[in-house]
Amino acid sequence: MNAQAQLYGNRPPAGVLFKEPIDLLGSYATPSNGRVFVVRGDGTSVLNYDDQYTNQMPGSTPVYASIAQAHALTVADRGDTIMVMGKHTENLATTLTLNAGVRILGIGWGNTRPVVTLTAAGSQVIMAGAGCIISNIKFVCDGTAATTVTKAFDMTGEGASLIGCEFHLGTSNTQKCATLLSVQAANCRFISNKAYADTQATALTNVIVLGAAATGADDFVCIANYMVGAMSAATTGLIANIASTATSNRVLIQDNFLFNWKSDSSACISFAGNQVTTGAIVENTFRVMNNASVQGIVVSGTGVDVSMDNNRIVNDVNETAKQNQGTVSA
Repeated sequence: MNAQAQLYGNRPPAGVLFKEPIDLLGSYATPSNGRVFVVRGDGTSVLNYDDQYTNQMPGSTPVYASIAQAHALTVADRGDTIMVMGKHTENLATTLTLNAGVRILGIGWGNTRPVVTLTAAGSQVIMAGAGCIISNIKFVCDGTAATTVTKAFDMTGEGASLIGCEFHLGTSNTQKCATLLSVQAANCRFISNKAYADTQATALTNVIVLGAAATGADDFVCIANYMVGAMSAATTGLIANIASTATSNRVLIQDNFLFNWKSDSSACISFAGNQVTTGAIVENTFRVMNNASVQGIVVSGTGVDVSMDNNRIVNDVNETAKQNQGTVSA
């Protein structure tokens, strides 16, 4: 018996390709939806922890050292998936532009979750492909010492989504992520994420910005997120729209906890009136530092039409949230 037979027995060395469902005595095998790429390394080398990564069966999925390396092999709209295994670490010093339909899925939780560190001012993930998704990965978005990452994520592809991720926004005012996310396409989602800075000294521009100079963020959904950071101005929100003529319609911001940590903060959401923004801001909890503030949502000028219902605000330590309705309808 040769060495390969001893290692793998009589199993076939490669899978069988097919283009239609196959009946397996009442169960069905269906064609694969795109290719699956496995990532487990330190950005440059595959980490060899056990036989899973060293003695691979012929025809099996190889392991890649970085998300960027695996993504280079994906094809737009093929439905490819990049599975990032637990304990993976990777530095991103430039930009990574995602193809349409690519899913990047982190495996693990807590200290075993994959970690991607943005190390330069221009480090950025551009979610340009329609329907691309990133989930369950921790992103250290504040670079290295004395680095300000300008903007960590750009959603320019329709339906781009960040789900269940963690974003570290700042260690100090000289090591931070100025803006976490710019949404510049329709039907994008930001769901069940945690975004936070370590200290009150971080002066962030925004966490999420809706719209760009010529593109709105129609049907943006922001649900069940935890966001904490000190903004650069008291009335600047963690979520804001951009000063532009582009419109963002039917925006839904629901069930989030937003904490503007600036010492005199009075807003967690700020919508400027020179961009038409419509939608609903409902069932959120806001924390500000100005004990006189009872709103949490700042709408300036005209052109904004959002319903604000069942929101709550806390403006001092150890207090129960107060109902924050904005202007109550007659």
